[in-house]
Amino acid sequence: MPNNSAYRDNASSTFGMDITWWNRGIDTSFWRARRSYPSFGLRASYAHIPNSLAGDRFGLVGMLRQPLFRYNRWDWSVGLGLSAYTRPRSITGDTNNIFIGSLINCLIDIGITYHPVDQLYLSARVLHTSNGMLMWPNMGLNYFQLDLGYTFGQRVPREFPTSVAAPSVPPTEFGIAFSPGMVMSRFQDFDGYFFCYDLCLYYQHYASPVVAFGGAVDLWYNTSDSKLLEQEESPYRLPLYVSAMAMTELFWGPVSLKVGMGPNILVSPHVTILYYERVGAYYNFGRNFVGVAVNAHAGRVEFIEWTYGRRIAVK
Repeated sequence: MPNNSAYRDNASSTFGMDITWWNRGIDTSFWRARRSYPSFGLRASYAHIPNSLAGDRFGLVGMLRQPLFRYNRWDWSVGLGLSAYTRPRSITGDTNNIFIGSLINCLIDIGITYHPVDQLYLSARVLHTSNGMLMWPNMGLNYFQLDLGYTFGQRVPREFPTSVAAPSVPPTEFGIAFSPGMVMSRFQDFDGYFFCYDLCLYYQHYASPVVAFGGAVDLWYNTSDSKLLEQEESPYRLPLYVSAMAMTELFWGPVSLKVGMGPNILVSPHVTILYYERVGAYYNFGRNFVGVAVNAHAGRVEFIEWTYGRRIAVK
C-alpha cells in the first residue's frame, strides 16, 4: 500500500518468494548465547504486484534475528537493504506513478516468526521501501507480508567463546540525540522536500551488557506541516510536536539496534494518528553514537533521521 493514507485505495494484494541464508551462533548456554550472538543472514526476495504503477519488486536485505522470549519458538528479525522496481517513474515517465521515482530504493524489513517445528516457520512482516529522498517522487510503498517457509540444512549449533561478550556498562544512563532530516510533504498542495528535526531525551536501564530498556521524549518539528498551517491561516502555531515512547536497545559490540513505540502527546491537528514508532541502527564510540533511524506513524514513514547523540552514564 502507498505510504500515505490518502492513497490507500491504490493498495493491492501481492505474492512472491524469499530465499534467506542464515549464520547462527548457539552454544550450550542457549539463551545467553543467542542474546549475545544473534543470527545474521542475507535475504533475496521477489514480489509480484498486480496492477502496480511501479511494477514488481526485487530485494536484497541484510538480516539480523533474535529470540523474542526465553525458551520458546518465537523470533523477531530486522533487516536493511536495497530494492529495485521494474517500472519506476525514472524509467517509464508515467506521471501517475507518484509512489516510486527511482530504480534503486532502500528496503526495511521487520518481522516476527514462529517455528511450530524445527524446520517449518510462519512469519508476519512489515516492509517499507523508498529512495531516502534521493529522487522525486518518493512517497514510498509499505507491505504487510505473511510467510510460510521451510528451513533446509541441519540445525547444528556453532560454539562461540564467551570471552568475546559485550563489555560491562553502567546499569543506567541518560542520553540526548539530535536528528535532522528531510521529508516530502504529504499534502498535495506542496511539492519538493522540507526539513524535519528531532531532539530526543532518553533514559534506559541495562538488563544485561547487551540489552537495555527505557523511555524517551521527542521534540520534533516538520516544516511542511508548518507551511500548510500558514497557508490555511490556522491559529495553531506550536513550533514543536511532543511525543513519548518506550524503547529497547540491543548491542553487538559497537553496533546497536534501537526499537521504540509510544503516543503522540501534542501534535498538529493534521496528525491524526495517536502513536509513532522508531527503528534505528547506531555505531557507538566512547559515549557518543551516530546512526540512521526511521520515524514513522502507524507504519507510515514520516522521515529518515540522521542522528548524533551522547550517552550520560549514571552509576
